[in-house]
Amino acid sequence: MNPLFAVRELLRKREMATASQMAAELHLSIGLIEDMLAYWQHRGVVKQIFAAAARGDCASACDTGSCHRCAPATAASVQAYRWCGHPESAAATPPTHVLHFRHPRHGVTR
Repeated sequence: MNPLFAVRELLRKREMATASQMAAELHLSIGLIEDMLAYWQHRGVVKQIFAAAARGDCASACDTGSCHRCAPATAASVQAYRWCGHPESAAATPPTHVLHFRHPRHGVTR
């Protein structure tokens, strides 16, 4: 499968993922994944989001604010991508430019 469409299918399946997660699963470079994600963003079917990192093992103490073991992890945000398009919009072929030619003798557009 074409890597561009592999990225699309993976993100559609997972709904949200980081570029590094997709790169690891598809065995592609992060830079290439980011370029493909930029393409899908331009098409309007992928959005870049910033999600909070997961909390540590002490979730009950996190709610009270008494635990500071995972403070750096909870304060950090992770750049991720979310699928937000309709299946048919991404599957459509990219728009092509239509050229109109006029017949030199008749001025008719063909």
